Amino acid sequence: MKRAFVFIDGGNFYFKLRELTSRLDGKYSLLDFNFREFAEYITQSNELIETHYYLGVVGRRKNDSKGEELYANQQRLFRKLQKQKIIITLGQLIRHPDKTYHEKGVDVRLAVEMIRFARENKYDIAYLVSSDTDLVAAVEEVQSIGKMVQYVGIPKGQSYGLSSVANDVRLLRPEEIEQFLPKSLV
Repeated sequence: MKRAFVFIDGGNFYFKLRELTSRLDGKYSLLDFNFREFAEYITQSNELIETHYYLGVVGRRKNDSKGEELYANQQRLFRKLQKQKIIITLGQLIRHPDKTYHEKGVDVRLAVEMIRFARENKYDIAYLVSSDTDLVAAVEEVQSIGKMVQYVGIPKGQSYGLSSVANDVRLLRPEEIEQFLPKSLV
C-alpha cells in the first residue's frame, strides 16, 4: 500500500465537472460535490494521507452582484471542504476589464507543493486532478525524486501533455463522477 496525496486544481476541475454534469440527467449542485469520498475513490487501495484543493480566492467588491454571488458560493465551498478535511491553498482571482475572472498563481502553488511534499517524502504517489498542461514540468520533477504520478482527468478536455508524462492515466466516466453529486433539492 502506497501513501497517497490528492492534488485538485479546483478551478480547472470545477469547469470540467460543470461541463460533465450538464450532460447528466437531473440537477446537481457542484457545491455539494463530496471531495473526500471522491479522493478515497480515486486512491482506491492506497492509503490516502492528504487531499489538497487549489483555487483563486474571490475578493469582495462593492456594487458587484456577480462578485458577491461568487464570493458567497466560494465561502460555502470552503466550509464544505474544511468539514471534509480537505486542505485549501489559495491563489489570486483577478477580474479583468471585460468583467471575466482569471486565476493567477494557483498552478504555481500546486506545482511547488507537489514537488515540496515529494522531496519531504510525504507521499509515494500523487493523484493529480487537473487537465492543465502547465503542470507537466512539476510531474516530471516529482518523478525525478522517485515518486509516481497518476493523472486523473475527464475524457473531454483530456490533457495529452499530462497523459504522456504521468505514470498512469485515469479518465473518469460520467457515472463515476455522478456518485459524488447529490441530486439538488431545488
